Amino acid sequence: MTNRTLYIVVCGAPLASRTADGVKAARANGWDPYVIPTDAALPWLADQDLGDAPVITGNRTPEQPKRIPPADAVAVVPMTFNTLNAWANGNANTYPLTTLCAALGARTRTVAVPFAKHDLAGHPAWFASLAVLRYAGTTIVNPHDGSTSSLEPLNSGTGIDVAGAFHWSWVMQQIEDSAT
Repeated sequence: MTNRTLYIVVCGAPLASRTADGVKAARANGWDPYVIPTDAALPWLADQDLGDAPVITGNRTPEQPKRIPPADAVAVVPMTFNTLNAWANGNANTYPLTTLCAALGARTRTVAVPFAKHDLAGHPAWFASLAVLRYAGTTIVNPHDGSTSSLEPLNSGTGIDVAGAFHWSWVMQQIEDSAT
């Protein structure tokens, strides 16, 4: 165990198939990863070897102690259209969204990788929600090339290909850069 805690919030999209790679990248960079999936992400995680990285689901009961240490950083990989908009609007009605809203409020360094196809990314809420998160300090990473200055939605049917070409080093570099 290290002294640096990374929450990996995972939403239900093809890039979730690479969560095990994210856990490995986090460990290789000196982080203790905790995986926090949305309900839609759970099927994507079922056959992955996450090592001993804790997978935290659901809210704790009032008598349960906190289950994980405070985050030093948060990676949202992938971030779906639904999670993007709910998070930017301050909806904290699930454990992953509560985690993201709390991180934003605490100004915890956060990197998010939006993963939505053109028709969803064309909705006006997409642009507004990205602007809110950027304004609040979230670094947005393009899933195609790791760019933080441009964001390209996915063409329908390309999610698996984009996920296969994705590099977790893009996320880890942004987390490290935001620490300095």
